[in-house]
Amino acid sequence: MSCLLIACFVLLFLTGFGGSPPLPPNLDAISVVQLKRHLSFLASVELGGRYTLSAGNRIAARYLATQLEAFGYRGAAADGSFFQKVPFVTRTSGQESTITLEGAPKPFVYGEDFILRDPLATLPNLLLEAEMVFVGYGASHPKTDAYRTVNAEGRIVLCLASGMPEVLAGESLPNDWREKAALEHGAQAMLLIPDENLAEGWVQAAAYARRRSVPRLRPKASVANSDQPAIPAFLLSPAAAESFLALFNLTLAQVHKAASAGAVLPSVATRRRCTIHTKENERVEYSQNVVGILDGADPKLKHEYVVLSAHYDHLPAQGEVVFPGADDDGSGTAAVLELARVFAEGERPKRSIFILFNTGEEMGLLGSSYFTDQEPLVPLEAIVANFNIDMIGRSRLPGDDRRENAELTDRDSVFLIGPDKHSRQLFELSEQTNAATVRLRLDYTYNDEAHPLRLFYRSDHWNFAKRGIPIIFYFTGLHADYHRPTDTVDKIDFEKMARITKLVYATAWRTANREQRFDLDVWKGK
Repeated sequence: MSCLLIACFVLLFLTGFGGSPPLPPNLDAISVVQLKRHLSFLASVELGGRYTLSAGNRIAARYLATQLEAFGYRGAAADGSFFQKVPFVTRTSGQESTITLEGAPKPFVYGEDFILRDPLATLPNLLLEAEMVFVGYGASHPKTDAYRTVNAEGRIVLCLASGMPEVLAGESLPNDWREKAALEHGAQAMLLIPDENLAEGWVQAAAYARRRSVPRLRPKASVANSDQPAIPAFLLSPAAAESFLALFNLTLAQVHKAASAGAVLPSVATRRRCTIHTKENERVEYSQNVVGILDGADPKLKHEYVVLSAHYDHLPAQGEVVFPGADDDGSGTAAVLELARVFAEGERPKRSIFILFNTGEEMGLLGSSYFTDQEPLVPLEAIVANFNIDMIGRSRLPGDDRRENAELTDRDSVFLIGPDKHSRQLFELSEQTNAATVRLRLDYTYNDEAHPLRLFYRSDHWNFAKRGIPIIFYFTGLHADYHRPTDTVDKIDFEKMARITKLVYATAWRTANREQRFDLDVWKGK
C-alpha cells in the first residue's frame, strides 16, 4: 500500500497538480557555471555599462545574438536577423541654423533671433537665397489681396504672424490661410513678424525652441496630409523683425499699431536678398532589441508564443566611472540566455519560445514599447504569456541592517509581480510549479498596482500587461548598489539566481505545453 502511495505521489509530481503539463525533464540543466560565465562578460568593465546608445551595448547585443544562433534559434527580426533596430531621436539646439540678411552686420541665429512657427516641428534641411517682399497680413482674398501689386514668385515673404485686415472681419478662413496664400503665389519661405504678446514672451519661446532633449523613440511615420501647406515658416524675434521691417521703411511699433486696428498695410518689394540656411535639429540613432525564436513542436500551437524577456541595457559611464549593472539587469539577461539554452537542448515544447532582450529599458521601457506598440515581430494576440526577469541576483545577508537593503529578499525568497492580474490560471500554475520545484517563498509585496514604488509599471512586462497579455515579473528587490558603480558580479548570489531561473523555466515550460491558453478572467488589459 505504501509503495502505491509513493508511486502516485511521484506521478503527481511529474505530471503536475490539477492536470497541469509535466515539469521539464531537464530542469536541473540550469547551470550556475553558465549563469556566471554570461554575467561576467556582460557586466565587465570593458562593456562600459551597456548604455543603450553605446558601443558596449552593441557588443553585448552581438554576444547575445551569437549565443542564440549557437543554441539553434532563428532570428526573429523583420529582416531575418537577431536585431530589431530601434530608432531613437535626440533634439539638438539647432543653433548652427542661420538667416542672413544682405547688408546686416551678422547672421540671425536659430533659437535666439528666429524659431519655427510650429514649436513641435523639426528644422528642415534648407538652403535658399532670394529677394524679399513684405505683404502686410499676408492675405489673398477677393476682398483684399496683398499680393496684387507685388511678385512673390521665388521670393521670401515677410508678413504678420497674426491678425487680419478689418475688411476680412467675420470671414471664415482656414487656420493656415497665410501659408496657403504664400504658396499659391510661388513664395519659397515665410518670415513672420511676432504680435505684441509673442514679442513680450520671446525669451521663453526662444528657450523652448532651442531646448535639447534626451533620446526618445522616434514616433511612427505618419501619412503626409496633402492638405497641409509645405512652406518653411519662421517667427522672427522683435529685434530681428525690426531689422527686416527697416528694409521697407517700417518699424515694429508701426506694424503693431496698424494690426491692432486692422488697418491697411502696404505691400512692398525689395531687391535686398536673404539667405536661409537651416539644418535638421533632430539626430537619429539606432539601438537594437535582440530577438530569437525557437519553433514549437506542435504544428498548430507553434504559431503561439511564450515570451521570455530581460533588458540588457544599463547606464552610461561618467568619465572613467562605469556602472556595470550586474544585477540590473545583467542578472535577468544571463538568466534568459540560460533559459534559451535549456529550452533548445531539451525536449521541444509545443508552443514556440520567443526570446526578447530589450534595449532602452533604463530610458523608459523604450525597447519593449517599440516591440509592442510600433513593430510587433509576431502578432500580439499570438503571445500566450510574458515572463520578464529584472534584477534576480541579490540576497540580503544575515546581519545586514542597512536601510537601503531593507526590502531586499533573503536567500529563499523572490518577489513576483503580476501573475494574478490577467488570469487566475497563471497564478495557480505559478504557485503549483514553485511548490513542485524550488520551493522559494513567493513574496507579493509589490504586486499591488497602487504600491508607492509602482513596480508593476516599471519594467518591460508592463508593455505586455497593458495589452492584456498575462505576465509575471521576477525580482529580488532594490538594494544599496542599485544604479551605482558598485553593482558588480562579486555580489551576485548565483545559487539563488539559478533557483529562480529554474522556477521561470518550469513555469514557462508548462505554459508552452498547455493544451489551452490561459483564461483572461481578471484584469483583461483594463
